[in-house]
Amino acid sequence: MTTHLDIAINRFQQGGGMESYTFDLVRGLTARGTAVDIFAAKIDTSVPEYAHITAHLVNQKAVPKKLRPFFFTHQLAKLRRRRNTPLIACNPSDHADIFVCGGTHLGYLKNMAQSAGLLDRLTIARNRSNYAGAKSIMAHSQLMKRELIEYYNVPSEKIRVVYPPADTSRFFPQPEQTAALRRKYGFADGDTVFLFPSTGHKRKGLDLLAGFFEQTDLPVKLAVAGSPLPRPMKNVIELGFCKNMPELYRAADYTIMASLYEPFGLVGVESVLSGTKVVLADNMACTEIMTPEAGFFFSRNRPETLSAAIGAAVSLKQEGAGHKITDPLAALTYNPTLSHHIDKLEEMLQAV
Repeated sequence: MTTHLDIAINRFQQGGGMESYTFDLVRGLTARGTAVDIFAAKIDTSVPEYAHITAHLVNQKAVPKKLRPFFFTHQLAKLRRRRNTPLIACNPSDHADIFVCGGTHLGYLKNMAQSAGLLDRLTIARNRSNYAGAKSIMAHSQLMKRELIEYYNVPSEKIRVVYPPADTSRFFPQPEQTAALRRKYGFADGDTVFLFPSTGHKRKGLDLLAGFFEQTDLPVKLAVAGSPLPRPMKNVIELGFCKNMPELYRAADYTIMASLYEPFGLVGVESVLSGTKVVLADNMACTEIMTPEAGFFFSRNRPETLSAAIGAAVSLKQEGAGHKITDPLAALTYNPTLSHHIDKLEEMLQAV
């Protein structure tokens, strides 16, 4: 077992996927007795995980905001000059023993149909340096591995696919609570409610979904949890930011997403673990680890497949045969527990 590790992250605070993943690593590693040092430009001392780490501030106050990611590696190297502790990079950092890849910038630009500006080109160059300098790369999906090989020419043998963990202690079925939770969130019994968690509506595919829900005569509702809607929409419920996602997953009939680019998509796994089937675009990487029991899948390039998937989901609920998942782990082809993920991380550390 590794006794001491350094982890680099831009912000050690509540935030996006990589921030949450870093918290997972801290909990999983320190529970096994591994000492963890965090190197970050922002550190929230109020989070519970702070009590389990040694924190090192990468002071970027004098660096212009847009340039901070490009100076981080240089500052990190100075702080770690006399350290021999293995480094896990959860942000764009050079010289990592393990670089965690949860998305590539070239993949993002391609799927979002965006051309590269100056900062984009600098980001791509920085990522090339990150990948070249890392001893090993953990790709959070097969999609990430393909992008690393195809777009950045990273040798296949340098990459290991290890899917990210989910919080199985929070996300699990509670069918006896469903009726009460539907009343709490105002979901009518006669409606089939599709939950859409999103803080980035363009990338998550709201336009495609709204195009269907605003025109359909089916008894359906799209429940949007996260960022405000750009305008009022027919058959769409605006829930705002919601802190209790396990409740929402259990209250909804399905979770739906139509992302243009989704390097993994932990939302899909969390929904399945909560007992709620998914309706997902098949380009989302989390569909790699889902069995047919997990739900319905469609192609963003063929809108008729979205209509068919939603129609099948509505019919399944109306049949009354049980549209919820009773055995979530049987709907997934990987072990989503944090303990299993730490096992895989340890294997990678031993290999390098």
